[in-house]
Amino acid sequence: MSDPKKVLHVIDSLDLGGAQTFLLDLVTHLDRSRYEPEVASMHGRGVYAASFEAAGIKIHSLSPKKWPPFYLLNFWNLLWRERYDILHFHLFGANLCAKPLAIAMGHRAIIAHDQCNDASRERNPILLTADALANRGASRIIAVSESVHRYLLEREDIPDSKLGMIPNGIDTRAFSPASHGQREEAREALGIPHSAFVIGGVGRLVEQKNFKLFLNVAFRILSIHPETFFVIAGTGPQERALLEMVELSGHGESIRFLGHVADRKNLYRGLDALMMTSDFEGTPMALLEAMASGLPVVASAVDGIAEVCSDERDGLIVPPRDLKGFCSSLERIITNPVLRRNLGGNARRTILDRYEINLLARRIESVYDELSDR
Repeated sequence: MSDPKKVLHVIDSLDLGGAQTFLLDLVTHLDRSRYEPEVASMHGRGVYAASFEAAGIKIHSLSPKKWPPFYLLNFWNLLWRERYDILHFHLFGANLCAKPLAIAMGHRAIIAHDQCNDASRERNPILLTADALANRGASRIIAVSESVHRYLLEREDIPDSKLGMIPNGIDTRAFSPASHGQREEAREALGIPHSAFVIGGVGRLVEQKNFKLFLNVAFRILSIHPETFFVIAGTGPQERALLEMVELSGHGESIRFLGHVADRKNLYRGLDALMMTSDFEGTPMALLEAMASGLPVVASAVDGIAEVCSDERDGLIVPPRDLKGFCSSLERIITNPVLRRNLGGNARRTILDRYEINLLARRIESVYDELSDR
């Protein structure tokens, strides 16, 4: 048997984020007899570095801080030293800084993984053009949703022959519906009231996720259902502003910020529902994890979310930024246990059928096989 092909995954950082979560799941489910994955973080190590290393994945930090000259020099040295068979790039920084260098060095097996229709590309024509030029030098581009696929075709004019759609996926053995005992243990560990109806929000505290809307929905629901409880798991630049909103609202005892939660399985076991108020998404990992855990979901009808969920079947889908729509849908979830049970059961089946990580890892390996053959 031949030696496994060496695959280097290059990503902006290993800090909290859906792309990092997916990458960890992907590399731990690749066939190690055929592909040997390593990860290069462009700056720092981040909260996920220890998890990658625990899974036996070698980590390369290209710079201690955000400083492009270090990225480029250390990335150049890494490519010459290790001679990787396949280079797989994730997120904008890696796409715009590291990938052009790999193209200039003549590497012939380059994959770009596009996670989201990021609004920054639309607001900045220079960034859009740079991203399109970098993508044209890739061998293949993986879009995580049909909306991302269409965006690359229509806005970046990428040839369809270079594009493929493979959604993000999760380990459905790790994320599954909680037993009563697991639910109680999870709430104890997270400091969540045992008797409350708990609605969770999960993700980076950034503008895209629109946690300001999440809090405004929470304030209205708490005025009607004071027995409910809201938690937000994540960190980010908007954390201080969001905390100030809660302090001014007078609902501080019913809304808790959990920060970064490493044990996501336990987090979902402690929730009764998930709410996602994002303005745009690719295929959000928090959505897949919650659905696999059998939770009913109320989410924005944007991009990859609407592709994953069917309204009234495995989630309740609301027009983005619709405060009244989120409130009415969430109230239905709170007051109707039959609806909760049906949505959660259907959500679990959707993930098992379409988003299991082992199935999707095999599809990505088929892309690797194609590039290796070429």
